[in-house]
Amino acid sequence: MAKRQTIYIQGMHCASCELLIEKYILAQEGVTSVEVSLHDSKANIYYEGNNEIDISKLNKEFEKMRYVFSKKKKTIHQTPVFQIKDGTLTINKERMNTLLNIGLIILLVITVFIVVDKLQLAKYINLNGGFSLGAYFTLGIVAGISSCAALVGGMLLSMSKQWNDMYIGQSQKQKGTPHIMFHIGRIASFTILGGVLGLIGKSITFNNTIVSAIFIIFISVVMLILALQMLEVEWAQKLRISMPKSVTKNIANENKFSGKFMPFIMGAVTFFIPCGFTLIAQGIALTSGDFLRGSLVMLFFALGTFIPLLGISISGLKMNDKPKSTALFNQVSGILIIFFVAYNVNAQLNVLGLPSLNDVKFQPRQVQTTEETAKPDSNGTQTLNMTAKGFEYIPTSSTTLKAGVKTTLVVDNQGIQGCGASMAGRGLFDGYITLKPGPNTITFTPKKGTYKITCSMGMVPPVTITVI
Repeated sequence: MAKRQTIYIQGMHCASCELLIEKYILAQEGVTSVEVSLHDSKANIYYEGNNEIDISKLNKEFEKMRYVFSKKKKTIHQTPVFQIKDGTLTINKERMNTLLNIGLIILLVITVFIVVDKLQLAKYINLNGGFSLGAYFTLGIVAGISSCAALVGGMLLSMSKQWNDMYIGQSQKQKGTPHIMFHIGRIASFTILGGVLGLIGKSITFNNTIVSAIFIIFISVVMLILALQMLEVEWAQKLRISMPKSVTKNIANENKFSGKFMPFIMGAVTFFIPCGFTLIAQGIALTSGDFLRGSLVMLFFALGTFIPLLGISISGLKMNDKPKSTALFNQVSGILIIFFVAYNVNAQLNVLGLPSLNDVKFQPRQVQTTEETAKPDSNGTQTLNMTAKGFEYIPTSSTTLKAGVKTTLVVDNQGIQGCGASMAGRGLFDGYITLKPGPNTITFTPKKGTYKITCSMGMVPPVTITVI
């Protein structure tokens, strides 16, 4: 009869961590089954005979992955940064240095965020067209050097010996064949399935501003949870955002991929490996609503991950020989993602016409004046004129309109960039208006209220329209 051993684990932050630990323990002599739970931070191991797992061996094996194994559940206790003991002020230098590092990182991120906002670099990042593929390539590189890559990299490394045995005595070119097939399979699947995600997104009809904004906010919430997991927030770590373990466990089992042409399939199914960065890229592909754009997002993301994975193939070094994840790295990534989430959610508030950070103005107090209401012409139509250029919409007439009066919005497109070419004005007109070069005319009859005109992604500084 199998015996059970329970081991508590600290340091797990995603479903890949579960699979990585399960695979290692399951390979130990006498182990019949193992279940690792991120939610409970523990592993239930079933074994036969006297083959109880040596906890010290686990700690040594996973030391550089920052997992800590113990027989009893540990209560995390940290000495305060400052404390008075026996009338003497003592400083926890280790925690102080950590907090200073985090503070510097936050300050740096905020500075970069403000600079990026002022430079309006967001005009090059557009899910609906004109987006920067380099951004997804960079995201792929970051994913490839993070702890989330430990599982894919571990699979690649563990298969290297089998592949070397298959091509023993042959040239380096022939030995490299399965590695090449693996990478081609991975890139091909990410490209094709990214396009499929784009088609699925298209079927959700993202021309509806409310549906589109809510969906992007949902993706942002998922990103926020992943970021909090990186920052080791306890409640967030207990949330599972991945495919069922019964599926991913089989995908991650390299023993199921034997045969000369199986490396291609093995690389292809890594699309389904649970990884926070991959989920983010897949979410972006889904919101693109287009096969080509979805394909390009996932293609460039896969090309980004290809660089570190290629390094593993060439060097043959073990993943554990260099730390893939450090507390500092997770903190940087987590904080960056949180800022991206804040930026995205703020943008969608603009699309929905709701209060946002863009409404906060830091200007000296001025004497308030009432703007003159647009006057109807001889046909009883009031006109709202705007110029669209660079990455902004510039009103050239009064932005105060009269309710119930037929209105013509004339937008002179003098070279608008990025998502600015797709204009949104929820409450004034339906969906998105694609701006063609030159004058664009939109007709509507406004109701009393306050509205915002911005781009489809909410990143163009909104123009507030007041209807009285």
